[in-house]
Amino acid sequence: MHKMDENYAYLNSRISAMKSKLIPMISYKKMLLMELPEITRYISEGEYKKDITELSRSFRGIDLIEYSLNLNLARTYQKLIDLSTGKTHDIIKLYMKRWDLENIKSILRGRLSDVNSKEIAETLIPVGEMKFSYLISLTKKDYGTIKKELENKGIIPSGYASLSELESELDKNYYAEMLHVIKTHEEKELEQYLLREVDMHNLKILLRLKKENAPFERIVNEIMPLGRKVTPGYIIKCKDLTFEETVSNVKKLFPTLQFRSDDSIAIIEQEVDKSLILYGEKISHLHMFSPLASLGFILRKYMEILNLRLIIRGKQLNIPPKTIERMLVV
Repeated sequence: MHKMDENYAYLNSRISAMKSKLIPMISYKKMLLMELPEITRYISEGEYKKDITELSRSFRGIDLIEYSLNLNLARTYQKLIDLSTGKTHDIIKLYMKRWDLENIKSILRGRLSDVNSKEIAETLIPVGEMKFSYLISLTKKDYGTIKKELENKGIIPSGYASLSELESELDKNYYAEMLHVIKTHEEKELEQYLLREVDMHNLKILLRLKKENAPFERIVNEIMPLGRKVTPGYIIKCKDLTFEETVSNVKKLFPTLQFRSDDSIAIIEQEVDKSLILYGEKISHLHMFSPLASLGFILRKYMEILNLRLIIRGKQLNIPPKTIERMLVV
């Protein structure tokens, strides 16, 4: 057990209070029976009231909900950063750096596909170190200009012609840095979680590209060589397997995964994400006096945002409630 040389007792009590305000499963079931305006009204009566009220002057309908969810997530994570001290504070801040990377990827992908600035802005989570105003300014530039600017600032590495290669390199650099810091702090349980996160990241790449019948070399290039189970050696063993055989093999490696080979890749990736969140929550409960306690809340809050977004988008696309319910992370 870690020495209580930081504010773990205080932080854990604040985290418990924040967890108590998260949306329970019964409320998701209620929302599945509502129409979009009712869902907005229902959400605005709870923890999202401040965000929705603040943004209601500028947005309506699904845009209002999307922006409110992102703003609430950013504020909640910032509160956690502000409450923490010492190495927990440092680790949480570094963990949140992933949102800078996700925002950069969203902007580059969006501009490469000619998605308009407004739609890209809806996907941004202003949690990392990059200012939201700067991120918004990037959404209004063309792909080449953004890429060059980020390279010149040293935010992204140069020399990558394809966006998929650049994204892969960003992920590898991030996890290498994160694992190095955690090893330096001798946080073995958190290291164990991050290695599982790398495995799940690699697993999604393997399954997605297998489903697309992508060249094997692309799979090898995109996975991270940092995992514990889904390693380059494991990927090579899957080289000549069909997608169905790969799914069967993967489920032997991770028996808790609940998906079938005939499921859509969206459902499969959702199940992989779900298993990671539940794993992270499980080990966070076992190590309350460590940065893992904060990680458990980070994952649970992110799960809430995923579920709300899933319900909202599912309703917008007229997806049957039973299908949406199956995809919820609970």
